[in-house]
Amino acid sequence: MGTEEKLRRAATRVVDLVLTEDCIYLDALPDVVEIEMVTPLSAVGRALDEGTPNELKEAVGLFLSCVLPVAREMPGDLAEAVTELRFSLREYAARRSAAR
Repeated sequence: MGTEEKLRRAATRVVDLVLTEDCIYLDALPDVVEIEMVTPLSAVGRALDEGTPNELKEAVGLFLSCVLPVAREMPGDLAEAVTELRFSLREYAARRSAAR
């Protein structure tokens, strides 16, 4: 599996976990996490659906910069998914830099 596919899968995991149609998971998050997460995660979802790989990379970077300060407040499954996303972004960025 390529680095772009890993990044897409990790981003999809976070989006699918939090942005469900019933909002139960999102509403159960601590307020500080929900506030920091909603807008940038929506941007990640849009980039997954209709963005370029670079737009996805930028959206994920923005999302991570917003949520990492509140990571300790996240439930374990979300924290694990965010960590996976962070590592996938690093790997993707490193691979792109090496290719240049």
